[in-house]
Amino acid sequence: MKKIQLFSLLTFLLFSCASSQQKQPLTQAEQAELIGQGNQIVQQSFQVLSAELKSALVEGGVQNAVGYCHLKASPIVDSISKAFNARISRISIKYRNPANSPDTLDLTIINAYARQLAEGQALQPHLEYSGNNVIFYSPIVIQNPMCLLCHGEPGKTIDQANYDFIRSKYPDDLATGYQLGDLRGVWKVQFISFNK
Repeated sequence: MKKIQLFSLLTFLLFSCASSQQKQPLTQAEQAELIGQGNQIVQQSFQVLSAELKSALVEGGVQNAVGYCHLKASPIVDSISKAFNARISRISIKYRNPANSPDTLDLTIINAYARQLAEGQALQPHLEYSGNNVIFYSPIVIQNPMCLLCHGEPGKTIDQANYDFIRSKYPDDLATGYQLGDLRGVWKVQFISFNK
């Protein structure tokens, strides 16, 4: 067996064992369909949020963009969630909004992605089956230097005045200290109408 195939099998087994609530395995066709839908949802969510954030940044700088995120990001994600009959969230160990903190399963997935990234592996979307819900995970890796204006290192890539503003909106902020190529967290899409 080739190394890549062996790694894929081991990764699949690792993730499959991560969920103690899994009832019945999904067929390959179901997995492919849900991964396709998950990718579409994540891509659309990312495009909408990125376009709005970039516009806010151009119009009023980092503080305007942070203010935008603070007030508008969640309603936009909620709107997209309703359109797809899914629950969409961005989860991170180093969250800015406490609502984006990981549960036990999220933490298992994030840690597995972090190990894979450290080992130089390509990160792939992943499915978990929990109760009557299928959960799609997709890694978020920081690839755009613009992200570091809000998520980089205070005093270096984050101007101190902007960092102070971030802390005024998010007093318990953990979402800084990142560099390009770091794992920021995961997109989590729960397909709430899927029954097996």
